[in-house]
Amino acid sequence: MKYYTKAKTVITWQSWRCRDRVGDESNLDDLIVQVKKFSIYKPDSFYWTRTYKSYAFILAVILLVLILKYLVNVPESHPTFIALFFAPILPFVYRIALSLTIRNAYKPLKGKLEGHIIFSKDAIIIADKIYPLDVIWNIEFEGRDWLGNERWTRGLREKFEDPFSQGVDNTLVLFLKDKQIIRTRFQRLDEYEFREIEGVILDYYLKDIISYLQTVQVLCLSTQQEWNRLKELKLK
Repeated sequence: MKYYTKAKTVITWQSWRCRDRVGDESNLDDLIVQVKKFSIYKPDSFYWTRTYKSYAFILAVILLVLILKYLVNVPESHPTFIALFFAPILPFVYRIALSLTIRNAYKPLKGKLEGHIIFSKDAIIIADKIYPLDVIWNIEFEGRDWLGNERWTRGLREKFEDPFSQGVDNTLVLFLKDKQIIRTRFQRLDEYEFREIEGVILDYYLKDIISYLQTVQVLCLSTQQEWNRLKELKLK
């Protein structure tokens, strides 16, 4: 099944109230600029973060101690050992100093933003590929991250990183009817950004390609009244 084509070739812009301009090829670039876009995130295969550099420094100190003690036979009373004993705490001291002197610092992007995702009532565009809704079986969103999201609880991989997120820990998952799965990471600029295309998301919900719980999550519906209204949409 051929389910995509170049983004400038086939698309119906009914959901963006531009239906009368579809036939004008000269206006397609302007139409794409006007709609809501989510930047596609492409992570690097490896990135030397502050945490990795700190671990590498601590490991180097440990190796140096072992070399001096067992290969060079330097006595443990030597001043060098005293200095090396305190060296592993330097990354922690550095982190504390940064937290006191630098405010509102963001984590490194560790990749690049390239291309866009566009959601319409007829299709989902990922970069230069169009996936019409009639070839999509289900849509899921993984992660709930946004630019400036503050995360003070960090694991070992981000122990020495800054607390504010770049908003790229989000993944769009398309389950196609031909059994293919398309996964695309993207950036959210705001926690409530999907409310800007609420009508499109609700249209997906009514067409049963996004679940009730996913709709609640992506639109940040948090009250019983909002949940009831969403359920009632399918009863009308």
